Amino acid sequence: MQSWILGLCEIIKKINTGMLSMHKSNVDVDLDTFDIGLLKFLQALLDTRGITRAGELLAMTQPAASRAMTRLRQHFGDPLLVRTSRGYVLTPVAELLRPSVHACLDSMHALFDVAAFDIADTARTFRIASTDYGLSVVLQPQLASLRQIAPFVAWQTDPWSDDTMAKLERGELDCALYSDEPLSPDFHYRTLFTDGYALVCQPNHPLASLGKMDSKSLLEDAAHYPQWAPRYLSSRRYMTDNVYERLGLKSSNIVLATPSFHTALECILQSDWLAVVPERLARIWAKTFVIAVLPIQEKNLRFEYRLIWHERAHRDKGLQWFKEQLVRNTVS
Repeated sequence: MQSWILGLCEIIKKINTGMLSMHKSNVDVDLDTFDIGLLKFLQALLDTRGITRAGELLAMTQPAASRAMTRLRQHFGDPLLVRTSRGYVLTPVAELLRPSVHACLDSMHALFDVAAFDIADTARTFRIASTDYGLSVVLQPQLASLRQIAPFVAWQTDPWSDDTMAKLERGELDCALYSDEPLSPDFHYRTLFTDGYALVCQPNHPLASLGKMDSKSLLEDAAHYPQWAPRYLSSRRYMTDNVYERLGLKSSNIVLATPSFHTALECILQSDWLAVVPERLARIWAKTFVIAVLPIQEKNLRFEYRLIWHERAHRDKGLQWFKEQLVRNTVS
């Protein structure tokens, strides 16, 4: 709304600063009293150079058009249209108004055309915060299909940080991929899926050939091998996600801990290292790389993964479309 108001203010500024010359002293235009509906008639008047023709263009009766003309003349302190030997012509004031009036109405149309949102024609960059886990299991698998539906849309991702919530509040991010941590009341979320953990190793690793065994026994044996663990940001500091400690087991032999899950994959492919990672991510890796995925069946290790956004963007039609696509196409 600001753009067309600024355009109207520019008209008023021109009048009040004397750019509309000789009628300066008679002008007292106030946004609080100016009827915005008159702008459409004013545009028609400037285009047709006739009161009757402007009224016909807007399906107005002759008396209604005359009343609109009278009000415009009062507002701008200028006749706007005068009779000459060659017919009616616009005054210099009216000529000066023309570009600003068109700009105001164009901006108003753009403002209210939001309801006619069409993703196929939308050129927009959606800004998302996520860890590489969220990018790997949610966004990346859908990019090809999203591009077919929205060929002019782009996606920009920021790493998850302690400033992510504040950026969502300020509108610097549209949404974020997040676990089931508590949210403040002014945030919304949709659950995408529930995930657990799995132990990942090379297919020829001794643990991969043990067959089925309960999860705690599997982890007790795994604790003797070197392994990778993920690091995540919590309360402005990074913490290591040690699944062994969370289950009350003997501490594992964690040799390397990093925020990037892809480091875990490299360690596994090149050595006898192990990694305990979210199972959904492990299954995606297994589609491309030859690895063993051993699920850890522990209920207290399961978590919900969510798409979150702030109240300020709750009615954003573009974001509503994007949210629905992610929810619909993410396998639960």
